[in-house]
Amino acid sequence: MKFKKLLASSLLCTLCMFSSLPVFAAEVSEPDTNIQQTEASLTDGRTRVSWGKGILTHQNPIGRKPWAYATTKTYAGKAHSIQARTKVKSGGHTDYTSWSTKSNATSVTSATIISRTESKVKFNGEHRLQDTASSGWQAATTSASY
Repeated sequence: MKFKKLLASSLLCTLCMFSSLPVFAAEVSEPDTNIQQTEASLTDGRTRVSWGKGILTHQNPIGRKPWAYATTKTYAGKAHSIQARTKVKSGGHTDYTSWSTKSNATSVTSATIISRTESKVKFNGEHRLQDTASSGWQAATTSASY
């Protein structure tokens, strides 16, 4: 019993000693990620009606190569078929991700692509959407350059 009281009082004294020490703290905030998005409404080129939008998410991180990915979304409801892919031109080359395709879905996102160089880079998001099996396709292209 004496041992438990001695241990408890020792711990209490130790906590009191450390709690009276001044503590200095710096405010730490999340670093600015500098992730950007470019949007475009899908169109069939003839009508004003748009079933969705394309979004290119991209970043040019300091000391690393820029990257991007494309997302295609409906405005409402599910699309019969929805597609997205990303293209990058850098270092004299053009690279593509594969088409990401979903059926009966509200959105789809392509794989992320990283440029070959850190400058003179152009990304394009390619977006397609077919509302029903019998309807035509709507498309959009989004872009960003570094």
